[in-house]
Order: sequence, then structure tokens, then C-alpha cells
Amino acid sequence: MRNSRLIEKRLINLLENNAGQVADLLGVEKELGRVREQIEQLQGELKSMDMPVQFDTVTISLAEKDLETPAGFLLKEHAQLSLFAADVEKTYSEIKALASPTVQITNATLDRDGSARISARISMLIAPENAEAFIANVKTLGRVENYQSQSERVARGGQGLSPEARMERGKVELNITISQQDQEAARQQTSLSIRASDVTEQSGKIRELAAKQGGSIRGSSFSRDPNGREYANVALRVSMQNYNSLMQSLGSLGQLENLAVHRDDRPNAQFDEKTAPADITIRVYFQGNLVTKGSGLPATMRRTIEQGAGALLWSLRMIGVALAFLAPWIIALAAFIGIMRGIRRSRRHRQQ
Repeated sequence: MRNSRLIEKRLINLLENNAGQVADLLGVEKELGRVREQIEQLQGELKSMDMPVQFDTVTISLAEKDLETPAGFLLKEHAQLSLFAADVEKTYSEIKALASPTVQITNATLDRDGSARISARISMLIAPENAEAFIANVKTLGRVENYQSQSERVARGGQGLSPEARMERGKVELNITISQQDQEAARQQTSLSIRASDVTEQSGKIRELAAKQGGSIRGSSFSRDPNGREYANVALRVSMQNYNSLMQSLGSLGQLENLAVHRDDRPNAQFDEKTAPADITIRVYFQGNLVTKGSGLPATMRRTIEQGAGALLWSLRMIGVALAFLAPWIIALAAFIGIMRGIRRSRRHRQQ
């Protein structure tokens, strides 16, 4: 209607201001008549639309509700997610950055204990239509140790069940705990020994094999006793999917001895079996001298002579100490005896 009015106004202006040929003016008048006819048709259509709108009918049905029957149910969902991450602070920041109008963070804490271990806890309320996709995204930020979900149906306005009651899904409450990977309990623990002629060389090969399988060294030590025995203890961690390959590689270093495997089965836990950690403790040893340096006849004679010489020197020292203690008394006694003899001699001369 608005466009037609504008065209009509322009055509009228052309008729009033144009002093051209008669044929042109007749053409303008003809177009003006067509436009005015279109305007009248549009006005008629608008009037026909106004009539039913003004007299539209709304029908309302009312019925008494059974007060014992709930009008609806609210489905509440609670989820617990445990993650292990190499960098807890980074994962904590990444999860907080996912907040949006449909994801509300209700609580977030980052804890550090006296041993410099870091852990984090985050609580969220998630819109139900975005919950599954959001939780799946969070799981990719670390290694899932455990995930549990529970739902609770809460009746609104009554008790019991009603087939006509409407079910509404409420916001999903998600509680996330983040811990360091070093704190994660191993899915499987293995201990073994390897006898080697060069403990240092074999220990280096173990480190290389662990690195090839994506493992990490958690601790190592080396010791040597006076008899030439050498020991090296290497503790490493590898994923379960690389465990068998690493064990086969260790078999190429020598005979595996004292092999013991302990598996921690957790039926209620929900985690990826392939990426679960496995700890391996390896003891590499060298027996050293079968006969110790301190055994045999020459060593026994040498020890006997050394002990005898030590005893003689100790006796001489004790005699010297005794003489040093008795010398003053011996000198005093000799002086007393000399004085007594001198007195006796002088008495004899007087008597003669």
C-alpha cells in the first residue's frame, strides 16, 4: 500500500509539471488509473482481514484438578567427574573458560598442600540441552578416572505417578575434581629383577625403552657394596596399552627374575583401560666377586699378623703408662733408702 501511494504521488507530479506531448500525458494518466485501482484492491483486502481479527473466538475449557496427582515432575541430574592432568592449573583455567549463559560456575577452588601438590574442584550448573556435549568436551581436557551420574525425579504439586503429568528436565549439576597425574593410583603394579654384567649400561637401556613406549621415570637409585655387588632400582610408569610392548622389550635385556604382578580391579570405576597407568619397578644387579677379598688363607694370615702386632703395640703402650705412673714413687723410695743408709753409717762412726 505504501509503495502504491508513492507511485501515485509521482505520477500526479508528472501530470502537473509536464508540458510535453499529448500522447505522453495520456500514458501517464493511464498508469495513474492502474495504480489507483491497485490501491483500492489493497484497501479492500485490508478491510476483509480486519473483520475476522476483530471477531476472533477463543474457547477455554476448565476442569478441577485432583490435588493428590502431581501436575508435573522435575528431573534433577547430578554428575561426578574425576580428572587427572599433568598441569592442574592449566586444566582448571580451561574449564573455567567454558562458562557461558548456559553453563554457570557455582564454586571453584584451587588447593595446594605442604608438599606442593595441586588439586582443584569446580561445581557447575548446565542447561540440560547442552549437558552431554559439555561433559564430553571436559573429558577431553584430562584423563578420566571416574564418572558417575545420578538422576532424581521430584514431583510438583502432589505425590505419586500420573501418566498425564509433564516431565521437565532441570539443570545438570556437575562436580569436577582435578588431580595431578603423579597422584593417580596405578592400574597394575609389576616388580622384577634383571641380572647384568654392566648395571649402568642396562639401566640406561631401560630408560631408552621406557621413552620409546611413552613412559616416564618416577625414580632411580644406584648402590655398590664392599664386595663389588652393584644394584640399580628403576621405577617407571607407562600406559596399559604400551605395557605388553615394554615388557617384551625388557626381556631382550636378559632373563627376567622374580617377576610379580599385582592388578587393581575396580569394577565400579569408569575410566579408559588403555590409558590407565601401570607402574613397573625394576632391579638391575651384578653379583660381584663370588669369593670375597677378605677370605682365604693369605687374608687370614695377614689379619692374624696385623692383630698380633696391634696387641703387642697395645701392651707396650700399657707398660709405658705403668712406668710413668710408678716412676715418682720409685725415686722417692730410693731417696728414702739412701737417707736411712747414711744415718746408719754416721752412727757406726760415732760408736767407734
